[in-house]
Amino acid sequence: RPVSLRRLLHSTHWERALICMFLAMLELVRLQAVLLHQPTQLGDILIKKTDGFDLIFAEQGQTRDDWR
Repeated sequence: RPVSLRRLLHSTHWERALICMFLAMLELVRLQAVLLHQPTQLGDILIKKTDGFDLIFAEQGQTRDDWR
């Protein structure tokens, strides 16, 4: 179920946490783990997990294990 980006970022109270949350969201979009949709011009942006969300993180987890 889609979540409002504005609502998600609004619940973050510290500036550094807000920046980290935004960068993490951009990374999730880059990995194609989430989709962003803006139904109306200048409207709220909605975030939704893709069908392959769990698979993407499983693949990323295997990559990170090489660093141990």
